Amino acid sequence: MQALHIRLFGKTSIQQNGQPRTDLSAKALELLCYLLIHRDRPHTREALATALWPDVSESKSKKYLRQTLWQLQTALENCEQGEQSEADAMFLLSPGWIRLNTEAGWWLDVNDFEQVYTRFHDLSGQALTAQQASTLEEAVALYQGDLLETWYQDWCIFERERLQLMYLLMLEKLMGYCEVRQLYAKGVAYGQGVLRHDRAREGAHRQLMRLYFRAGDRTAALRQYDRCVAALAEEFNLPPSQETVALSQQIRADRLEDAPHQAPGKPPSDEVHDTNLLLDLHRRLDQIVMSLPTIQHQVQQFAHGQMPSRH
Repeated sequence: MQALHIRLFGKTSIQQNGQPRTDLSAKALELLCYLLIHRDRPHTREALATALWPDVSESKSKKYLRQTLWQLQTALENCEQGEQSEADAMFLLSPGWIRLNTEAGWWLDVNDFEQVYTRFHDLSGQALTAQQASTLEEAVALYQGDLLETWYQDWCIFERERLQLMYLLMLEKLMGYCEVRQLYAKGVAYGQGVLRHDRAREGAHRQLMRLYFRAGDRTAALRQYDRCVAALAEEFNLPPSQETVALSQQIRADRLEDAPHQAPGKPPSDEVHDTNLLLDLHRRLDQIVMSLPTIQHQVQQFAHGQMPSRH
């Protein structure tokens, strides 16, 4: 297979040997993106067919899947040198299963992005080295927009929110790095990026207050507090936390205490707990969504007095 270069953040882009591929049908593109996002596991043909064609009969959905898969193979695995080896094939196929071949010649922005997040997940921003911060910046730059931002399928929405959360956490790590390295303007830019996606993210407001104050702009820090109060009230009808109020009082008094000491390399315990909880929730929701087509099919079989098929 000729080399594929795929971007799913923001505007979808597929290039093969440097040339854009715009000839894929809408369903062929959806199937490809689904397999790319869920590249870590195989999928039953039944579940794929029902997920992508939920409003047609089982026989028709399986027929459409076969046709769409053939279109993808023909378009992306066109090999001019005769038969293609399994190692080079984009898809690994069996009678009941389909899986993306992770060893084939393709590059995916989401894959690189997730690898960097996993690599630095347990490292606080304050503990980052210059090289590690540079690697994080490269990953953040891959995020050119939300995942498949014009798509509204259920499976896509769950993955979009999960990846956006990773993006915001990486920006906040870079904010922490910038504070200890006295790169205040750069840290403020990262914080503004966080709030563009989540205006009521209280931790980002606090980090911005600290960055503004350390840069010598107490007025901007207090205005950031006011924006935080307004956002929390409008979004959740809640006041700011005691930690945020205490920080504003320190700034008004023109003295800023250092943040509570953390063990080297470790993020705050509440950040770890909240992050793991949210990502685990997204993973569980994703698994539920992927299981719904199979469950629905089995219920229909029981309703017609048939035993559900096993894979």
